Amino acid sequence: MPGPTPLSDADQNRFEAELRAEQLRLYESNVPSAVGGMLFVGVLVLVVLRDAVTAERLAVWALMLLAVLALRLWIWRPGKAAAEGKDSNEQQHTRRRLLRWAVASGGAVFGIGGLLLFPLQHPLLQYFLAFVLAGMAAGSLTLTAFDPVASRLYALASMVPLSATLLVAGNADQRAVASMMLLFVAFLVLTGGRAYRNLCETIAIRVSQMQRTDALARSEQQLQQLAEQLAAKTEALELTLGSMDQAILSLDAKGRVNFHNHRLVELLELPPDFLATRPNLEEIARYQSDHGHYGPDFGLVDERGRPYLERWFAGERLDFPPLYHRRTRQGRVLEVKSRYVGEAGLVRTFTDVTDYFEAQQRLVESEAQARKLALVAAHTDNAVTIADANLRIEWVNEAFTRMSGYALADVAGRTAAEVLRDDRTDPADAARFDKGLQTDRRASGEIANRSKSGRVYWVAVETQAIADAEGRVVNYVSTSRDITQRRQADEALRTARNEAERANRAKSEFLSAMSHELRTPMNAILGFAQLLSNDAGRQHDERLQSYVGEILRAGRHLLELINDVLDLARVEAGGVPMRLEAVSVRGLVDDCLRLLEPLARERNVQWPSTGTVDERWAVQADRTRLTQVLLNLLSNAIKYNREGGKVEIGCEPDGAGSLRIRITDNGPGLSPQQQALLFHAFERLGAEQSAIQGAGIGLVLSKRLVELMHGSIGVQSQVGQGTSFWVQLPLAGHTAAPAVPQQLSLLDDTPGLLPSGRLRQVLYIEDNPVNVVLMEAMLAQVPHIRLRSAPLPEVGLELARLEPPDLILLDIQLPGMDGFEVLRRLRKDKRTRAVPVMAISANAMPGDLESGLSAGFDAYLTKPLELDRLLDSIARLWRN
Repeated sequence: MPGPTPLSDADQNRFEAELRAEQLRLYESNVPSAVGGMLFVGVLVLVVLRDAVTAERLAVWALMLLAVLALRLWIWRPGKAAAEGKDSNEQQHTRRRLLRWAVASGGAVFGIGGLLLFPLQHPLLQYFLAFVLAGMAAGSLTLTAFDPVASRLYALASMVPLSATLLVAGNADQRAVASMMLLFVAFLVLTGGRAYRNLCETIAIRVSQMQRTDALARSEQQLQQLAEQLAAKTEALELTLGSMDQAILSLDAKGRVNFHNHRLVELLELPPDFLATRPNLEEIARYQSDHGHYGPDFGLVDERGRPYLERWFAGERLDFPPLYHRRTRQGRVLEVKSRYVGEAGLVRTFTDVTDYFEAQQRLVESEAQARKLALVAAHTDNAVTIADANLRIEWVNEAFTRMSGYALADVAGRTAAEVLRDDRTDPADAARFDKGLQTDRRASGEIANRSKSGRVYWVAVETQAIADAEGRVVNYVSTSRDITQRRQADEALRTARNEAERANRAKSEFLSAMSHELRTPMNAILGFAQLLSNDAGRQHDERLQSYVGEILRAGRHLLELINDVLDLARVEAGGVPMRLEAVSVRGLVDDCLRLLEPLARERNVQWPSTGTVDERWAVQADRTRLTQVLLNLLSNAIKYNREGGKVEIGCEPDGAGSLRIRITDNGPGLSPQQQALLFHAFERLGAEQSAIQGAGIGLVLSKRLVELMHGSIGVQSQVGQGTSFWVQLPLAGHTAAPAVPQQLSLLDDTPGLLPSGRLRQVLYIEDNPVNVVLMEAMLAQVPHIRLRSAPLPEVGLELARLEPPDLILLDIQLPGMDGFEVLRRLRKDKRTRAVPVMAISANAMPGDLESGLSAGFDAYLTKPLELDRLLDSIARLWRN
């Protein structure tokens, strides 16, 4: 609301904002004194009227008063934003309105107190209460005079209830008191109105002063901005002239240098010290002539400028032509422009136009080159097209017509994609080609086209954008080479490769199937032979034991042959993954020596002790496959040695980052012809006539494995002096941490079941009845084991749920449901979840074992079963 001081419409909003802010500030500053005063008066009223009014009324009124005071203090509590003056206009308006109604509520409480606490039987106390109400109204009108609405609301709320009651129902004295109270309040209202007008006038004056101050500040700011703009423009002009690629020379009315930029010094080779003396035009010309800037006989100046210079130096002071060209001593071409500005002087600019002149020369040369290229394009075997900026064909050569069958008239104004591109083009390749033209302005690729006669042919196309001086594309030039025959050859090669991969997969599947089919009957042969060998009732029958021993030796030899053949086939098929790592040679050799020491003793061969290899050496190899290679070489050194012979093993670096492991025997040795056939499959070099068993595969397999580990294998031998095989592998470092010994033996030193007298239940899920009979016979060797069998996986699952066993033996190849699914269901059922499960399978490929253990089998045994290994594995599971 505006004050009495007249303000313009533009100042009205600011006035109201200042008034609200001042009212809010006065409200905030008056709250403590107002609350303190109301609390003091409230306590005084309660003390004075405690005997004249009932305690219930006093208590009700006291609670109302405290509630109003608490509300006012809660509204007043200064937040951080309000304390720092950061409230928005809307927040200030809301806060002022709340404080106003808090004041009015205080008046209402005292108005209610006038009715609730009025002492009917005590005139003196009636006057006291009227005096208190009038005093509170007067105090409120005084404290809140800056807000007429709040002060008047307080006065009306506190005085009207009691005054109206006394005027209507009171006696003469009471009506007189009520009238005096109302008159007193009316007087104070008038006084408060005057105070409010004074406040408005003060704020109006403040606003006017602020407006004048703001106007002055704006004027000063505008002057400052104008000064800064002028300085900035001056600086910008100087920077612009100084950074221009043109050289500028300005002469004043007296003909002396008024301004020059740095480019003038660079192009005209005029020293800055010389220019600082402000020479005139004649002095500048004389300096240039003395330093040969014009060349002999002004030969560096063109025909337009040379006559003027000749006449100038002859003494004739005439105006120079507006434009001429001259060269510098460095060969740059300068365009010289002179502009006379009346009596103000002369402005001369020097522009380096060397690039333009050279471009003109190149244009002439390029036109000649273009004529030659046109001859080439017309006679080349590659199709050439020239298209506009929208890829619409403008010109084609004869090779294009020969290749596609289309003449220029057939394709002019159309794109090559519209006319030629066949659906056999890979959409991704076509999109990549089009994107390359848009982003890089060049693209290449292989596209399938269709000729006018319908023949599909492939081309290797290269397209290059041609841009003008401004960088805008004006043409696209494409060259295409027919690659149909090469694509057909690639397709044939792809087909052959796919066929080879299919054959490889079929070979791997055949190997897996053969492994399974061969191991299943071998399981029965070796299993029952082991049982016959361990049959206590027949152990004294030497002839029977001899027969059984032959069966076991022949069966195990056959199993070794099967393993070697399958290993070799897997290597040839690329199905043997290599896990290359740093392998400690010392630990690996010691394990192999310990494993084969019994065989050496049996053959009476002197065997090297462990620790013969320096423990510093480590090679980059697959631990398992290197073990397989060393075991094969060491076993050969035993088998093909002489009676009472000797085997030695050692390591030596080759100085080129590799380590050579050497195994030497002093057997009969090999001739050069035998050495040439040594690494051929199934070649036994006459040993097939001896009692030494073998198939001639071990060395071939070892060679393949070593080469897969990026190494090499070789032999040195002389007849009658022995043989030395060596394996060379990359060094992994000259020092390596001791390797964890690898358990090469399949059996524990002391296998056996846990000693326990209680009966243990074993469930065997197997569909082959022969395997079930064999398992029953093997487990019959151990007391306290009861074996149950299930020919179908569903039957086995039901038996396991009804009576969970201590161990489940599970075949993998089962009818209707494989062993992995059976295992998953066993682990899912809480009744069988904790039962150990051992896989008994003829699937013996390396991936089969890894898959089984990863699936969650507690153990994985392959057929044919070794009795000791089976019993040892069961014991391990029950011990855990």
